[in-house]
Amino acid sequence: MKNEKPSAIKRKIPLIVAAALVLAMLAYAIYYVAASSNKTTELPANAIITVDRGDLVSKFQSSATVTSGQQGAFAILDGVKVNEVNVRVGDSVQKGDVLATFDTTTLNDMLRIKKNDYDAARKAYADYKKSAADAPKQSRMIAKEIAALEKTIAELQAAETDSPAADAPASENAQLESLKTAIAGLLGNTRTANRLVDSIFAENGSVAQTITAFQNLLSGSMISSDFLSQMGGMSSMMNSDLINASLQLVQLKVQQALLGVQSGASLESVYQSVEASAAQAYEQAQATVEAMKNGWVAAEDGIVREINVVAGQIYTGASAGGSTSSFDITTILASLSTGSADIGSMLSGLFSSPAQNGAVIEYYPFAATFVLGKYDLAKVKLDQAVRVTSVSGKVFDASVVFISPVASESSDLNISSLLGSSGSSKGVEARIVIPEPDRSITIGLDVEVSIDLETRENTVRVPVESVQYDEESKGYYVFVYEAVSKTIQKQLIETGLFDENYYEVTKGLDGGEQIVRAPQRSMVDGEKVKVLA
Repeated sequence: MKNEKPSAIKRKIPLIVAAALVLAMLAYAIYYVAASSNKTTELPANAIITVDRGDLVSKFQSSATVTSGQQGAFAILDGVKVNEVNVRVGDSVQKGDVLATFDTTTLNDMLRIKKNDYDAARKAYADYKKSAADAPKQSRMIAKEIAALEKTIAELQAAETDSPAADAPASENAQLESLKTAIAGLLGNTRTANRLVDSIFAENGSVAQTITAFQNLLSGSMISSDFLSQMGGMSSMMNSDLINASLQLVQLKVQQALLGVQSGASLESVYQSVEASAAQAYEQAQATVEAMKNGWVAAEDGIVREINVVAGQIYTGASAGGSTSSFDITTILASLSTGSADIGSMLSGLFSSPAQNGAVIEYYPFAATFVLGKYDLAKVKLDQAVRVTSVSGKVFDASVVFISPVASESSDLNISSLLGSSGSSKGVEARIVIPEPDRSITIGLDVEVSIDLETRENTVRVPVESVQYDEESKGYYVFVYEAVSKTIQKQLIETGLFDENYYEVTKGLDGGEQIVRAPQRSMVDGEKVKVLA
């Protein structure tokens, strides 16, 4: 046999190594299978349990945020002396308890001011309705005067010749042109409006004074004799009779427009709102004073949230709303005809009460809100009983009082509500009422809620930890212990209701079987087990 060359030997070395590895792996696999077939898992005695029958209740469980069911706010006015304060923040109170007492002799002046405001508003509304009833008649009379003036102006214009107008500074010319446009709109004649504005501008010498003259005219005041006398010196540009007639026409059209507004429903609604606002402010002040005369009395059982008064001291509010000075209702009434006032802002002064919150009581019952997932929504009903557990562990009875008809995005869904929901974060808000809470339930914090959904009596059940999921069959199974062979066998099951401890078994077990209570992940079908004593 010829000796092989070194290069040929080198080529065979990798093949030899690979063959050796394959043989080693095969040997290990044979050993592992043999070892597995003889494998015995040692289990403590309590690892094997007997499947029993019993009652099973599925529950909805979640956390809920406590909210106020009803709040009682006790008002106080500036300048009142506090006689006694009988409660502190956090105290529980019962219906009829007197919280504080006061000396209210200083409040008569404030009530009188509010009454005067209301009387003024009521009179103004009555006067408006009377004048509004006369407005159509006055408007017809003014229309006749306007028609006569327009005829006179037309005759005077026919005899007029145009004169050169005075030049306004370039920076003010735009304002002058705007004024001409506005007057032309009232007169219905651009030529006369232009000449009228030019005449007044020539006499006054400035655009600002010309605008002021027309603002006074358009405010609705009568044309003064001094103003007409001043206009009489403008004959070089415009006939004084034409000036007089034109100015009177402007003023009559302004009056006609104001009468039209006055007879409209919108202005009447403002007068009516002013009267209603003043009445409300007066009534609120009366109620506040009356309540303070009798002392603050709890309307229901509850807990004290705020106390802002001190016994023996005269109360002074921190905000401007505590002032009892009279609201200037005359300002509102005088501004209605011009339309220049911000009526809404002024009315807010009447609507706001001069009282401050001297105490706040959170009355029972309390409420709590939580979110239902789509799988629990069909099972939870209005008026359903609820168990509420406070942070101290105390349990309270409650009931469902509201379930929203609309779902919304929510981050408050509980884990059981999301099972099988494909990760949906939508839920429905629900609210419960807790009739008799105590200090262990705090507004703004969470409590635990539990609602019984369905009940099965004398049903086959297995502990939650006994149930495994089979990837191959996409189902659930347990390991049944065979006492004779001392092996465990995989048994597929179908489940029904679920509570926090058990699954209901609807198929696969009849009860009485022995199963592994908490199987190890490494356990396999047919494996031998040894139950230790």
